[in-house]
Amino acid sequence: MDSDSKQLLGYLGTPGRWAPVSEPAAEFAMSGNQLYRIAADHSAVHRWDGSGATWTVIGGPASHLYGGGAGLFATHPGDGRIYRYDSGANFWPYVGNAGAGFAVTGRHLYGLTPDRSEVFQWNGGASSSWFRVGGPATSLHASPDHVFATTPDHGKLLRYADSPESWAPASEAGADFTITADHIFRLSPDRSAVFQGSTRSPGTWTQIGGPAAAVAASQ
Repeated sequence: MDSDSKQLLGYLGTPGRWAPVSEPAAEFAMSGNQLYRIAADHSAVHRWDGSGATWTVIGGPASHLYGGGAGLFATHPGDGRIYRYDSGANFWPYVGNAGAGFAVTGRHLYGLTPDRSEVFQWNGGASSSWFRVGGPATSLHASPDHVFATTPDHGKLLRYADSPESWAPASEAGADFTITADHIFRLSPDRSAVFQGSTRSPGTWTQIGGPAAAVAASQ
């Protein structure tokens, strides 16, 4: 993706060969094997048709997209409430109120309250109810198997142990994190280096890069 214009390019399978997939957009997200975007002016949500640079409108105005195995979710630009895309019915049912951030794993949607004092998990049922799984956090991050939270005191990364209020250390402090199925990528607090660790055996880290403003990766 072109980081300046947010134009998306697709790899054609040969080194150096890339083709345009999307015009500039506000955000992109993956859910399953589907690619989605928010229009540059946040006026609509689109789904990629699977070839070329053609897209289909599937929803109205949105601020942010959150995608993962548990589905595709979008927040409303007016009130911040979050909705889930029902592809079968081409409908967006409401699932929760506004939050400071959300994260989607392979099974669940997690939300951080607006004041960042609590982390909740959506039960996925028709009642759209949520239950508390953790306390204060600065941000949420997700891999296909786990949700992670940064602590507000020192910016350390914790991994949810799939039991309410149970979180295990996953990384020392970082300026930014991004997580895939197998790896955690951490930008050092002074942004001078990028490190790679394991989601399954936290504690061993390898420096893989130098100074950076942020880190990003695809699950």
